[in-house]
Amino acid sequence: MRIIPFAKILIVTIAFVSAAALPWSAPATAAMKYAMKLPPGACAVEKKKAVNTGTICSFQCNAANWCAQQFCSNGALVQVLPCYGPFCAAKCAG
Repeated sequence: MRIIPFAKILIVTIAFVSAAALPWSAPATAAMKYAMKLPPGACAVEKKKAVNTGTICSFQCNAANWCAQQFCSNGALVQVLPCYGPFCAAKCAG
């Protein structure tokens, strides 16, 4: 009959330790939930969009309709030649 009180104390202790650890682990799991997962070799653009490797896209377009272009190469964005309006590749983001 002595095992039952020991089991109750053990269960209460485990529940208390688990409840105390929960608030510390909740922010980490929330941050991981919203992290963007990129495909292998892809590039992240403005932390919003993924661009596949080997893709050219335009960004930083100005009022005169000139844009810069960048090339995604194994996870790194490399700036290439500028372009004008309809001759540009699709926009990277936004």
